[in-house]
This record gives sequence, C-alpha cells and structure tokens, in this order.
Amino acid sequence: MVNRGQDQGFSLVELLLACSLGLLMVAVVASWLLQEQILGSRLGVVLRQRQLLMRANQLISADIQRGVALAPELLPSCSMAGRQPLLQILLADGVVISYSIGPSPSRIWRGHVLMRCGPAYGLDGQLNPMASYQHRVVLDGLDADAPAWQGCALPHGQREEMLASCWEQVSGLVQWQLSWRQGELSLQQEGQAVLQAVEIAE
Repeated sequence: MVNRGQDQGFSLVELLLACSLGLLMVAVVASWLLQEQILGSRLGVVLRQRQLLMRANQLISADIQRGVALAPELLPSCSMAGRQPLLQILLADGVVISYSIGPSPSRIWRGHVLMRCGPAYGLDGQLNPMASYQHRVVLDGLDADAPAWQGCALPHGQREEMLASCWEQVSGLVQWQLSWRQGELSLQQEGQAVLQAVEIAE
C-alpha cells in the first residue's frame, strides 16, 4: 500500500526559509555589485584627475623652460580678482607669464583654481607673442587645506597656499607641487623644470 503523505512536497516553513535565503543571497550580490560600481567610479575620477594634474604640470614646465628668470616683483598683466600670484615667469622678450591660485571666476569650476595669464599657444605648439594675453583656468578643485609641502630641499623655497614652489638661484631649477581634493579623494603631484638663464629676480 502506497503512503501518500510522503508526496506532499515542501512545508510552508521550508518555503519561507528557502525564500529568505534566496533574498539574502540577492542582497549580498547586489551590495557587492554596488560597491564595485562605486569603487570603479572613484577610480575613474582619480585617473582623470591625475591626467589633468599631469597636463597642468606640463604646461607650467613648458613656460618655465622658456623663461629666463622668476620675477615675483612684477605686476601681473591680468587682473587677479583676489587670487594670489604664485609663479611669475619672465621670458627673454619681456613677456611675463603669471600663475595664480584663488577663488574660481565662475560657478562652473569647483573650489579654488589655478589660472594662467600669458600669451596663447599657436597650432605649432609655440607661444604667440603677438596675441593678446589670455587668462584661463588650468586646473580646478585645488585643495585649500593641503599640508605644507615638505618635498623641496632647495635653498630658496616658498609656499603660497595650495601651490608649493621653490627654486634654486645657482642652477635655475624650479620645483613645485599641486594638491587636489574632491571629498575623501586627494592627489598631489610634483613637477620641476629649469630656466633658460640663471637669473632670479629679487
């Protein structure tokens, strides 16, 4: 004789337990995927900002290599609008290129910005001394609370807020550091270049 009681399937308690375990696994997998997405997004922001820092340092380096002296005493050719002039590079033809840091000129930029005042570059990658001066944002999101830069070991050093810079009078070597921050993410990148002539204006 067949016992029909063995063919009744899962009980309600067993079904509820199976559903709970399934939902728990789905929640764990969803949380893992969300964490991976957040991590990927943060990594993308860091990589993009690292490229922007590199481009800013390349631009500063190119201007310094064209310069014959640092001239902090000269008046900038552009209105600073409350920004602090940090590097003023004197070229052989008397042109002065100024880098400044301070509040952004527009709401499209985040936080403090690094701005460049000087002649524009032509399509050939060379400065056009005949062109009018341009005052453009080079980098935004600079860290206003960056710790003091300890990377400069040159005799002549100075630090002005977010941009640390120093130079050596004998060799004409100029070193600097840019600090960026967005929320909990932060980056620092250093650069260096040598002036054409060893003549640091006092």
